[in-house]
Amino acid sequence: MAVVAGALALRATIASGQAAGAVPLPPTPPASVPAAPRAGGDTLTAADSIARDTVRAPLAVAHRPLTPERRGARYVWDRQSIFANGAVTLTDLLADVPGVTVANAGFIQAPTATSWYGDAGQVRVFLDGVELDALDRRTGGVADLATIPIWYLEEVAVERGAAELRVHLRSWRVRYTVPSTRTDILTGAENTNLYRGFYGKRLRNGGAVQFGAQQSSTTSLRTGGDGDALSPFGRIGWASGRLSVDAMASKFGRTRSAMARDVLAGAPVQDAIPRFEGDDAYAHLRATWGSPDTVGVWVQAIASAQRHRETGDSTPGADTAGSQSQFVLTAGGNRWGIDLAGTARVRVRDAESRLATAVRASWTGQWAALAAFAETGGPDSTDRLDVVGSLTPIRWVQLQTAFGLRRPTDDSIGGSTVSMGRAAVTVNAFGRWLSAGAVHRTATTTPGWVVFDPRFAAATLEPATGLEVSLGGALWGPFTFAWRGLRWQEAGAYRPQVESRGEVRVASDFRRQIKRGTFGLSAAAIHEYRGGMTIPLTGGGVRETQGAAVFGTVLDMRLGSAHIFWHNRNAIGKVYETVPGFLMPRLIQLYGVRWDFWN
Repeated sequence: MAVVAGALALRATIASGQAAGAVPLPPTPPASVPAAPRAGGDTLTAADSIARDTVRAPLAVAHRPLTPERRGARYVWDRQSIFANGAVTLTDLLADVPGVTVANAGFIQAPTATSWYGDAGQVRVFLDGVELDALDRRTGGVADLATIPIWYLEEVAVERGAAELRVHLRSWRVRYTVPSTRTDILTGAENTNLYRGFYGKRLRNGGAVQFGAQQSSTTSLRTGGDGDALSPFGRIGWASGRLSVDAMASKFGRTRSAMARDVLAGAPVQDAIPRFEGDDAYAHLRATWGSPDTVGVWVQAIASAQRHRETGDSTPGADTAGSQSQFVLTAGGNRWGIDLAGTARVRVRDAESRLATAVRASWTGQWAALAAFAETGGPDSTDRLDVVGSLTPIRWVQLQTAFGLRRPTDDSIGGSTVSMGRAAVTVNAFGRWLSAGAVHRTATTTPGWVVFDPRFAAATLEPATGLEVSLGGALWGPFTFAWRGLRWQEAGAYRPQVESRGEVRVASDFRRQIKRGTFGLSAAAIHEYRGGMTIPLTGGGVRETQGAAVFGTVLDMRLGSAHIFWHNRNAIGKVYETVPGFLMPRLIQLYGVRWDFWN
């Protein structure tokens, strides 16, 4: 079948609820989404009938560690949830994770910067076990996570440590010899058009063939930063029993026009962010014995290559090209609730190699859970330690705590050891929950957001303490609500003093009325607020953003294996910025259809 596809809308909508049909935080597929993917990443509705000889052993997956969290709060999006929640970019998903702050210069193709509890650059992303380092020298070491494609992923899992956030991505796999095709189409504001499609099939000898592509374009006459992008993906592999071998490659090529700054100030700067034309490419060859998703021992070896390059006219004096090879050996095992893993990672860049080693261990029991992560010689030659735990002394009370250390070992980086802690108490009653806690970080130095402006300087952040509160649960019938907020004692550079997000959602598959389960509805109203923020400039002075509240809605209807969706962000047309001088788009509406086909 032909394949071309569409994309979802702006923000990942994460609700947290305990009742049946509600969407957890982040969500598993709501009732409006087909059944969750079986092993191998394929999705089948209950009406599908698959003969036994069409199922093949799954291709390999990377180890997916998870930190203990509040009961009912899970930070995993499966393949259907990624699409159903309206995310176009990875930052759309992460923006709704407590502790994450995303700064965006505009619409889909505009540059972004992501912070973890106000500290830029402390969000790390791993694709199939390979860390995606910041290769674009224009970003100043703070990776633009919006350039990491999510459309060909099967899962996004978030590991909320104390000192940093680690995001684990698994690329899409197929397990059935029945051909799988998916076509998505999206259109809407800013002259947005996005098409994406997939084809996947397992061979009877255990082989696998997969490919897909996404094409998108936008037009932003007011602020610039528009353009088009093309992203292909392909995989071939073979799996039999516990042995799996596969090769995967992807590319994200894009053209973005120059972005204007201060368009409302009377003296706009038309080329504040230069035009970009280039691509990011990734490829790996992987061999695995066993699986980290099953009980027992497993071993995995990966050889990978990453590249960032600019193919258009470069900014004078700017060399943005970069490439890196990465070789990863990981081994582990799990049994009796204990999960162990060790990793040796060699990076080869600019004719230099660097070894990083990491170990992690976790234990999950009925009333308690504990996870620990330790690493030496990370991507920036920094030693790291994270310990996270939870305790449930009685059924309706849970305690969560986390502690992390970050110690630079490279003299060129400098800086002292940074420690961070987080603690909270959660009370559950009658299908509702209330959580309150505090987060504290010692002094640190955060890099500047030079991707937006070379004058946005690095800043020394004083010790800071913040209060975190969240509540949610069932309202009535299929209706749920969720709210969370974070308030620091005082505002700091690159960090709003106050952030909050609230949502009311209804989700139901109307099983009493439609017994076959061929219809589903998921709709939500979302309110987000971010306080003002200050950014220091090189040579002195600061720039500021004002606080702003943004309202949006989400609608997703399932008809058989097709989803009709409509997403509305900034529904009241609020004029606001998340980066000083760069206007966010107004009245964004995106709508379309996602459709799965089998055989």
